[in-house]
Amino acid sequence: MIKRSRREYLRLLDASKIAAESAIDIFNSVWHPYRNQATLMLLANSWELLSKAVLVHEKESILRAKGGDTISAQEAVFKLQNRKILDKNQAETIQQIISLRHAATHYLLPDVPAEVMQHLLFYSLKFFRATIKKKFPKQLKDMSDNYLTLSFSDLTTYADKVQKSVSKLKKSPDDKKLIWLLERGIAFDGSSYLSETQFDKKYLDKKKVLSYLALNKFVKNADMVRVVPVQAPHNYTADITLRKGSVRDASLPILVKKTEIEEDYPYLTKELASKIGKNANWVGRAAPILGMKNNEKYHQAVRSSATGSIQRYSEAALQLLKKKLTEEPTFNPYKKN
Repeated sequence: MIKRSRREYLRLLDASKIAAESAIDIFNSVWHPYRNQATLMLLANSWELLSKAVLVHEKESILRAKGGDTISAQEAVFKLQNRKILDKNQAETIQQIISLRHAATHYLLPDVPAEVMQHLLFYSLKFFRATIKKKFPKQLKDMSDNYLTLSFSDLTTYADKVQKSVSKLKKSPDDKKLIWLLERGIAFDGSSYLSETQFDKKYLDKKKVLSYLALNKFVKNADMVRVVPVQAPHNYTADITLRKGSVRDASLPILVKKTEIEEDYPYLTKELASKIGKNANWVGRAAPILGMKNNEKYHQAVRSSATGSIQRYSEAALQLLKKKLTEEPTFNPYKKN
Protein backbone atom coordinates (compact mmCIF):
# COMPACT_ATOMS: atom_id res chain seq x y z
CA MET A 1 0.00 0.00 0.00
CA ILE A 2 1.37 3.40 -0.99
CA LYS A 3 1.79 5.70 2.00
CA ARG A 4 -0.12 8.95 1.57
CA SER A 5 2.15 11.99 1.47
CA ARG A 6 1.61 14.55 4.25
CA ARG A 7 0.06 17.76 2.96
CA GLU A 8 2.41 20.58 1.99
CA TYR A 9 1.26 23.02 4.69
CA LEU A 10 1.70 20.34 7.37
CA ARG A 11 5.21 19.54 6.16
CA LEU A 12 6.04 23.24 6.29
CA LEU A 13 4.53 23.43 9.78
CA ASP A 14 6.48 20.38 11.00
CA ALA A 15 9.75 21.90 9.77
CA SER A 16 8.92 25.28 11.34
CA LYS A 17 8.42 23.70 14.79
CA ILE A 18 11.71 21.83 14.53
CA ALA A 19 13.50 25.06 13.59
CA ALA A 20 11.89 26.99 16.46
CA GLU A 21 12.86 24.46 19.13
CA SER A 22 16.33 24.10 17.61
CA ALA A 23 16.74 27.87 18.04
CA ILE A 24 15.93 27.54 21.74
CA ASP A 25 18.31 24.61 22.05
CA ILE A 26 21.18 26.62 20.53
CA PHE A 27 20.40 29.76 22.53
CA ASN A 28 20.62 27.70 25.74
CA SER A 29 23.87 26.08 24.65
CA VAL A 30 26.72 26.89 27.04
CA TRP A 31 29.62 26.43 24.61
CA HIS A 32 28.17 27.51 21.26
CA PRO A 33 30.57 30.11 19.78
CA TYR A 34 28.06 31.17 17.09
CA ARG A 35 25.10 31.30 19.44
CA ASN A 36 23.32 34.54 18.47
CA GLN A 37 23.89 34.05 14.74
CA ALA A 38 22.61 30.46 14.72
CA THR A 39 19.64 31.34 16.94
CA LEU A 40 18.58 34.16 14.62
CA MET A 41 18.98 32.00 11.52
CA LEU A 42 16.76 29.28 12.96
CA LEU A 43 14.18 31.73 14.36
CA ALA A 44 13.87 33.46 11.00
CA ASN A 45 13.62 30.08 9.28
CA SER A 46 10.90 28.93 11.68
CA TRP A 47 8.80 32.02 10.96
CA GLU A 48 9.32 31.82 7.21
CA LEU A 49 8.12 28.20 7.19
CA LEU A 50 5.19 28.87 9.55
CA SER A 51 4.08 31.88 7.49
CA LYS A 52 4.22 29.82 4.31
CA ALA A 53 2.33 26.98 5.99
CA VAL A 54 -0.48 29.43 6.84
CA LEU A 55 -0.50 30.90 3.33
CA VAL A 56 -0.53 27.49 1.62
CA HIS A 57 -3.33 26.34 3.95
CA GLU A 58 -5.31 29.44 2.93
CA LYS A 59 -4.70 28.69 -0.76
CA GLU A 60 -2.42 31.67 -1.38
CA SER A 61 0.57 31.14 -3.63
CA ILE A 62 3.98 31.46 -2.01
CA LEU A 63 5.79 31.52 -5.38
CA ARG A 64 7.34 34.61 -6.90
CA ALA A 65 5.83 35.89 -10.14
CA LYS A 66 9.05 35.05 -11.97
CA GLY A 67 11.65 32.34 -11.56
CA GLY A 68 9.71 29.78 -9.58
CA ASP A 69 11.33 30.59 -6.22
CA THR A 70 9.24 31.14 -3.12
CA ILE A 71 8.83 34.55 -1.50
CA SER A 72 11.25 35.74 1.20
CA ALA A 73 10.74 35.41 4.94
CA GLN A 74 10.01 39.11 5.35
CA GLU A 75 7.44 39.04 2.54
CA ALA A 76 5.71 35.99 4.00
CA VAL A 77 5.46 37.59 7.45
CA PHE A 78 4.23 40.84 5.87
CA LYS A 79 1.42 38.89 4.19
CA LEU A 80 0.37 37.47 7.58
CA GLN A 81 0.23 41.00 8.96
CA ASN A 82 -1.91 42.15 6.02
CA ARG A 83 -4.27 39.24 6.67
CA LYS A 84 -4.55 40.29 10.37
CA ILE A 85 -3.12 36.94 11.45
CA LEU A 86 -0.31 38.90 13.11
CA ASP A 87 -0.82 42.30 14.66
CA LYS A 88 1.61 45.18 14.11
CA ASN A 89 3.67 44.53 17.25
CA GLN A 90 3.98 40.81 16.51
CA ALA A 91 5.02 41.38 12.90
CA GLU A 92 7.56 44.05 13.87
CA THR A 93 9.15 41.74 16.43
CA ILE A 94 9.58 39.00 13.83
CA GLN A 95 10.81 41.40 11.16
CA GLN A 96 13.64 42.50 13.46
CA ILE A 97 14.73 38.88 13.77
CA ILE A 98 14.69 38.43 10.00
CA SER A 99 16.69 41.63 9.49
CA LEU A 100 19.33 40.53 12.02
CA ARG A 101 19.37 37.07 10.43
CA HIS A 102 20.20 38.60 7.04
CA ALA A 103 23.13 40.46 8.58
CA ALA A 104 24.41 37.29 10.26
CA THR A 105 24.06 35.24 7.07
CA HIS A 106 25.45 37.64 4.51
CA TYR A 107 28.12 39.52 6.47
CA LEU A 108 28.90 40.13 10.15
CA LEU A 109 26.38 40.49 12.93
CA PRO A 110 27.08 43.40 15.29
CA ASP A 111 27.17 42.75 19.01
CA VAL A 112 23.56 42.19 20.11
CA PRO A 113 22.91 42.78 23.85
CA ALA A 114 21.55 39.82 25.81
CA GLU A 115 18.42 41.83 26.61
CA VAL A 116 17.65 42.32 22.91
CA MET A 117 18.22 38.63 22.13
CA GLN A 118 16.10 37.47 25.08
CA HIS A 119 13.30 39.86 24.15
CA LEU A 120 13.18 38.76 20.52
CA LEU A 121 13.47 35.07 21.41
CA PHE A 122 10.79 35.16 24.12
CA TYR A 123 8.18 37.16 22.21
CA SER A 124 8.76 35.58 18.81
CA LEU A 125 8.23 32.13 20.31
CA LYS A 126 5.22 33.31 22.30
CA PHE A 127 3.72 34.66 19.05
CA PHE A 128 4.82 31.49 17.22
CA ARG A 129 2.82 29.30 19.61
CA ALA A 130 -0.15 31.69 19.51
CA THR A 131 -0.20 31.59 15.69
CA ILE A 132 -0.15 27.78 15.62
CA LYS A 133 -2.89 27.68 18.26
CA LYS A 134 -4.99 30.08 16.16
CA LYS A 135 -4.49 28.43 12.76
CA PHE A 136 -3.59 24.79 13.57
CA PRO A 137 -4.72 24.11 17.17
CA LYS A 138 -4.26 20.34 16.97
CA GLN A 139 -0.62 20.74 15.90
CA LEU A 140 0.58 22.47 19.09
CA LYS A 141 0.43 19.48 21.42
CA ASP A 142 3.87 18.12 20.54
CA MET A 143 5.66 21.36 21.46
CA SER A 144 7.00 21.78 24.97
CA ASP A 145 5.52 24.39 27.33
CA ASN A 146 8.74 24.99 29.25
CA TYR A 147 12.25 25.94 28.15
CA LEU A 148 14.79 26.77 30.83
CA THR A 149 17.25 29.64 30.48
CA LEU A 150 19.61 30.63 33.29
CA SER A 151 20.93 34.14 33.82
CA PHE A 152 23.16 35.49 36.58
CA SER A 153 23.76 38.93 35.08
CA ASP A 154 22.09 42.11 36.28
CA LEU A 155 20.15 42.58 33.04
CA THR A 156 17.73 45.36 32.16
CA THR A 157 15.35 45.28 29.18
CA TYR A 158 15.27 45.48 25.38
CA ALA A 159 14.01 49.07 25.65
CA ASP A 160 16.89 50.11 27.90
CA LYS A 161 19.52 48.63 25.58
CA VAL A 162 17.95 50.14 22.46
CA GLN A 163 17.90 53.58 24.07
CA LYS A 164 21.55 53.25 25.07
CA SER A 165 22.58 52.09 21.59
CA VAL A 166 20.73 55.01 20.00
CA SER A 167 22.53 57.42 22.32
CA LYS A 168 25.87 56.03 21.08
CA LEU A 169 25.15 55.45 17.40
CA LYS A 170 26.90 58.63 16.17
CA LYS A 171 30.15 57.52 17.82
CA SER A 172 29.87 53.73 17.71
CA PRO A 173 29.67 51.95 14.30
CA ASP A 174 28.53 48.74 16.05
CA ASP A 175 25.63 50.47 17.80
CA LYS A 176 24.66 52.30 14.63
CA LYS A 177 24.57 49.05 12.67
CA LEU A 178 22.45 47.32 15.33
CA ILE A 179 19.90 50.16 15.36
CA TRP A 180 19.79 50.24 11.56
CA LEU A 181 19.15 46.48 11.41
CA LEU A 182 16.34 46.69 13.98
CA GLU A 183 14.87 49.80 12.34
CA ARG A 184 14.85 48.34 8.82
CA GLY A 185 13.00 45.27 10.10
CA ILE A 186 10.28 47.38 11.71
CA ALA A 187 10.10 49.78 8.74
CA PHE A 188 9.88 47.00 6.10
CA ASP A 189 7.17 48.04 3.59
CA GLY A 190 6.55 44.67 1.96
CA SER A 191 9.00 45.11 -0.87
CA SER A 192 12.32 46.66 0.15
CA TYR A 193 14.55 47.44 3.11
CA LEU A 194 15.86 50.80 4.26
CA SER A 195 19.54 50.76 3.26
CA GLU A 196 22.28 51.78 5.67
CA THR A 197 23.07 54.79 3.47
CA GLN A 198 19.41 55.87 3.55
CA PHE A 199 19.36 55.40 7.33
CA ASP A 200 22.42 57.62 7.74
CA LYS A 201 20.99 60.39 5.56
CA LYS A 202 17.60 60.27 7.24
CA TYR A 203 18.61 60.17 10.91
CA LEU A 204 22.26 60.96 11.67
CA ASP A 205 21.81 64.74 11.54
CA LYS A 206 18.93 64.64 14.05
CA LYS A 207 19.54 65.81 17.62
CA LYS A 208 17.17 63.31 19.24
CA VAL A 209 17.40 60.37 16.87
CA LEU A 210 15.18 57.97 18.84
CA SER A 211 12.10 60.19 18.56
CA TYR A 212 12.29 59.98 14.73
CA LEU A 213 12.66 56.19 14.52
CA ALA A 214 9.87 53.68 13.95
CA LEU A 215 11.78 51.75 16.62
CA ASN A 216 10.68 54.41 19.13
CA LYS A 217 7.00 53.51 18.71
CA PHE A 218 7.83 49.83 19.04
CA VAL A 219 9.71 50.45 22.31
CA LYS A 220 6.81 52.50 23.71
CA ASN A 221 4.06 50.07 22.74
CA ALA A 222 5.66 46.63 23.19
CA ASP A 223 5.68 44.68 26.44
CA MET A 224 9.15 44.08 27.82
CA VAL A 225 10.60 40.87 29.27
CA ARG A 226 13.43 40.48 31.73
CA VAL A 227 14.98 37.30 33.12
CA VAL A 228 15.27 37.81 36.88
CA PRO A 229 16.95 35.09 38.96
CA VAL A 230 15.46 35.36 42.45
CA GLN A 231 17.19 33.44 45.22
CA ALA A 232 14.93 32.99 48.22
CA PRO A 233 16.86 32.21 51.45
CA HIS A 234 15.33 30.06 54.17
CA ASN A 235 12.10 31.59 55.52
CA TYR A 236 11.87 34.13 52.69
CA THR A 237 9.22 34.37 50.02
CA ALA A 238 9.66 36.12 46.67
CA ASP A 239 7.21 38.83 45.62
CA ILE A 240 7.42 40.20 42.07
CA THR A 241 5.84 43.64 41.70
CA LEU A 242 5.07 45.39 38.42
CA ARG A 243 4.68 49.14 38.66
CA LYS A 244 3.81 51.66 36.01
CA GLY A 245 6.63 54.03 35.18
CA SER A 246 6.85 57.42 33.52
CA VAL A 247 5.52 57.70 29.98
CA ARG A 248 8.90 59.23 29.13
CA ASP A 249 10.82 56.13 30.23
CA ALA A 250 10.01 52.81 28.56
CA SER A 251 12.90 50.96 30.19
CA LEU A 252 11.65 50.53 33.73
CA PRO A 253 14.18 48.51 35.75
CA ILE A 254 13.14 45.60 37.93
CA LEU A 255 14.19 45.96 41.53
CA VAL A 256 14.76 42.92 43.72
CA LYS A 257 14.26 43.90 47.34
CA LYS A 258 14.78 41.57 50.29
CA THR A 259 12.45 42.28 53.21
CA GLU A 260 12.45 41.12 56.83
CA ILE A 261 8.73 41.41 57.46
CA GLU A 262 8.85 41.56 61.27
CA GLU A 263 11.77 44.03 61.27
CA ASP A 264 10.61 46.27 58.41
CA TYR A 265 6.92 46.16 59.38
CA PRO A 266 7.03 45.75 63.17
CA TYR A 267 3.47 46.82 64.03
CA LEU A 268 0.27 44.83 63.82
CA THR A 269 -2.86 46.95 63.39
CA LYS A 270 -3.72 46.78 67.11
CA GLU A 271 -0.14 47.66 68.11
CA LEU A 272 -0.06 50.63 65.74
CA ALA A 273 -3.41 51.83 67.11
CA SER A 274 -2.12 51.60 70.70
CA LYS A 275 0.87 53.78 69.83
CA ILE A 276 -1.41 56.66 68.78
CA GLY A 277 -4.19 56.13 71.32
CA LYS A 278 -6.73 54.79 68.83
CA ASN A 279 -8.35 51.41 68.17
CA ALA A 280 -7.59 48.90 65.43
CA ASN A 281 -10.75 49.73 63.48
CA TRP A 282 -9.74 53.42 63.39
CA VAL A 283 -6.35 52.51 61.89
CA GLY A 284 -7.99 50.15 59.41
CA ARG A 285 -10.20 53.00 58.21
CA ALA A 286 -7.43 55.60 58.16
CA ALA A 287 -4.88 53.50 56.22
CA PRO A 288 -6.51 53.69 52.75
CA ILE A 289 -7.52 57.34 53.23
CA LEU A 290 -3.92 58.34 53.97
CA GLY A 291 -2.52 56.23 51.14
CA MET A 292 -0.82 53.72 53.44
CA LYS A 293 -2.65 50.57 52.43
CA ASN A 294 -0.77 48.45 49.84
CA ASN A 295 2.02 51.07 49.80
CA GLU A 296 5.22 49.15 50.59
CA LYS A 297 6.66 52.15 52.40
CA TYR A 298 3.95 51.83 55.05
CA HIS A 299 2.13 48.50 54.79
CA GLN A 300 2.38 44.81 53.92
CA ALA A 301 -0.41 42.24 53.93
CA VAL A 302 0.98 38.85 54.98
CA ARG A 303 -1.08 35.84 53.97
CA SER A 304 -2.15 33.79 57.00
CA SER A 305 -4.62 31.33 55.44
CA ALA A 306 -6.37 30.53 52.18
CA THR A 307 -8.64 33.55 52.64
CA GLY A 308 -7.06 35.65 55.39
CA SER A 309 -4.18 38.13 55.75
CA ILE A 310 -2.38 39.80 58.65
CA GLN A 311 -1.83 43.53 58.23
CA ARG A 312 1.59 44.83 59.24
CA TYR A 313 2.80 48.44 59.34
CA SER A 314 6.20 50.12 59.24
CA GLU A 315 7.76 52.81 61.42
CA ALA A 316 7.01 55.24 58.57
CA ALA A 317 3.31 54.44 58.98
CA LEU A 318 3.46 55.29 62.67
CA GLN A 319 5.18 58.59 61.97
CA LEU A 320 2.67 59.46 59.23
CA LEU A 321 -0.26 58.88 61.61
CA LYS A 322 1.38 60.91 64.38
CA LYS A 323 2.02 63.79 61.97
CA LYS A 324 -1.57 63.66 60.72
CA LEU A 325 -3.00 63.84 64.24
CA THR A 326 -0.61 66.64 65.19
CA GLU A 327 -1.64 68.71 62.17
CA GLU A 328 -5.30 67.70 62.31
CA PRO A 329 -6.25 66.51 65.83
CA THR A 330 -9.92 66.12 64.85
CA PHE A 331 -9.17 63.85 61.85
CA ASN A 332 -11.99 61.30 61.64
CA PRO A 333 -11.61 58.38 59.17
CA TYR A 334 -15.26 57.42 59.74
CA LYS A 335 -16.51 60.70 58.39
CA LYS A 336 -17.83 60.54 54.85
CA ASN A 337 -16.49 63.15 52.45
